[in-house]
Amino acid sequence: MAYFPHAYKKVFVAASVNFTPASTGDTASLTAGELALADFKSGSLIPQGSMVAGDVAMLAMGSYHTNDKIGPFHGGYSESIKSKGINPKFISRLYHAPAQAAVASQVTVEAEGDCFACGVERYLRIDVKGSPALRFLGRNSYFVADWTQYCCADEQTSVDPHTVLSTWADQINGDPLVSPFVQASVEMWDPTGNSGAGAWVSAAGHTATTSNHGKFRIVLDGAYVDTKFGDCSFRPTDFYEKEPVIILASELDETGDACNVACTTITETSVAKQGRGFGESVLREVILSNRYAQEPFSNDARIREILEDTSLGSVDRNASYDLFYILHSIPRSYNPSGMHNSDQYLLCIAAETGTAAAADALNILNDLAGLAGIGVEAIG
Repeated sequence: MAYFPHAYKKVFVAASVNFTPASTGDTASLTAGELALADFKSGSLIPQGSMVAGDVAMLAMGSYHTNDKIGPFHGGYSESIKSKGINPKFISRLYHAPAQAAVASQVTVEAEGDCFACGVERYLRIDVKGSPALRFLGRNSYFVADWTQYCCADEQTSVDPHTVLSTWADQINGDPLVSPFVQASVEMWDPTGNSGAGAWVSAAGHTATTSNHGKFRIVLDGAYVDTKFGDCSFRPTDFYEKEPVIILASELDETGDACNVACTTITETSVAKQGRGFGESVLREVILSNRYAQEPFSNDARIREILEDTSLGSVDRNASYDLFYILHSIPRSYNPSGMHNSDQYLLCIAAETGTAAAADALNILNDLAGLAGIGVEAIG
């Protein structure tokens, strides 16, 4: 029977690609992590751009294992890793997903002039949403910073915005439930900065005044560092955080009304965005792929040493990876019902971002695309 829409997935972590016009040899000559297109029948490597219609290729990669734990006459673990035969006319999709760095949330709270009147209470509410806060507290986190100054100097009707904003910032940075996720800093507008164009600078040295108040802002930067185990104690079930926190800010009056905003302009200057291509994700994909190939991953570090497990050595958990996918099918020729049937396979090539291996992996997809008559999709 067919397993659509399921596809059997196999992952290759490419340290390099043997895909140049001068490439020679066969799959037995591939070094650890060296990826290549090879002829499905002969195993000889296929130079770049030399595939023609009717050719059936396969992806082959040199094994990361240096010793054979099965037997010297079986091929075993040290034998190169190979895919099923890839016939370009049965390729249904080619696409690649470049790594994307996570973007932190940033919100600014700006105030200027004489809007903070003496004797009036003003509040700033900060909400922190997202997986980090939920795992930390079991709920989204929030905090309300407050400011009130009833006693002002003679004939003083308003308070320097720097006094209010710095008070709010200190309270935010000192709160134990919000400070792990938000860092607040105060800046002032310098009209002479940036060659006269004006620029925001640190307000650390500002002296509060009773009149002629300037323009100031709080910068709220979202960040969170999760606990992470090293390779020795690593387990595939370990949690790793991918979602950045989301910061929401609102000014409140003494009644708690967020619509009566008199003094601040709140702007989301950076929208939080989740990253992609994490080494942690690739490592787990490799472990699952190896398990399907009867190469289990042990949680015991000593068993991993005995079996020479290569998963942690082939993937850098702190690196970013570009992912390249080949989705193809192989028709079944022995179906007694006479109905067309086939199995679907998804081949994933992971290569560190910015390396020659990543550029050459894309060349592999482009060569196959030319024969398959389809384009290579870029996942944004």
